[in-house]
Amino acid sequence: MKKAIIALGMLISVNTFAYYEDPHEQFDMTRNKSNQIKISFIQTRDVQGVCSAESVRRGKGAFGYSIDACSFWNGNFTECTIVTAPRANFHTLGHEVRHCLQGNFHKK
Repeated sequence: MKKAIIALGMLISVNTFAYYEDPHEQFDMTRNKSNQIKISFIQTRDVQGVCSAESVRRGKGAFGYSIDACSFWNGNFTECTIVTAPRANFHTLGHEVRHCLQGNFHKK
């Protein structure tokens, strides 16, 4: 049992570092899909539910992990919708705006 708890703790700590983002890290703005995007916002207390429902509606499946926000754009990158909780921080909002600018920037 003790080994299982230690293994679980190590897995959680490794997973935490795998998804760490430095909010001050600079990125290449020339990779933007567009520089003129209309952005709209939805604030909800059920970010996970609203984001998963919208993702399923778009044929992408629900989020299989916990999220703080999400963003969706139309096919030609001229309109983007960001879903957040009623209170959001700069890092979360900036992350989603970057998705609006660059699509799935997580893929290198």
